[in-house]
Amino acid sequence: METTTQVVEIKSINAWTAFKLGLVAYLTLGLLFGIMVGIMFGIIGGVAGMEELQNTPFAGIVGVGGGFVGGIIFGLIWGVFYGIAGAVGMTFMALLYDLFAMIVGGIKITLKS
Repeated sequence: METTTQVVEIKSINAWTAFKLGLVAYLTLGLLFGIMVGIMFGIIGGVAGMEELQNTPFAGIVGVGGGFVGGIIFGLIWGVFYGIAGAVGMTFMALLYDLFAMIVGGIKITLKS
């Protein structure tokens, strides 16, 4: 079997493709991280709520439930914000790559088949 090599140059990165990839990747990472931090904040908020409402009959439900729900909402908002910011950043980097590739040339890679 004969192998051939070919050198190709990446001259441009499609900004829309970079935006979509960045949105999916950073949204996934942001939601995972945000929900983990949100659960941690929820537990801390629940404990703080129980301490503050110690003399009421619904202290455990209001404290833990309110803190936990608030933490999850924070996690979801953080994940969406992180996804949008990552997508915008990735799009900006793709546009910068296009500009610099016009000036100095693109990245050259070797393909073997």
